[in-house]
Amino acid sequence: ITSISQHIFAMILLLLLITHFIGCAWFAIGNSQVEETTWLMHFGLDGQAWYYQYFTALHWSITQFTPASMEITPRNLYERVFTIAVVVFALV
Repeated sequence: ITSISQHIFAMILLLLLITHFIGCAWFAIGNSQVEETTWLMHFGLDGQAWYYQYFTALHWSITQFTPASMEITPRNLYERVFTIAVVVFALV
């Protein structure tokens, strides 16, 4: 039972690590496109504290791997392409 618990714990940590990096990339894409409306701008998060933006991006990232819903959605082509790539990766 201990090895099973350790394996489950390791898988959860791996999932959190992957979603952390995907969330950071999602934030970077939303923060870098100033000529188009981004998810940060559209949802009024561009003026929020960095930790609120980070946890929103992390929340979005986690929902790409689960059937959970999230009100944050892509607002331009770059974000949409990234979202498609993440969803395809999540299927694997």
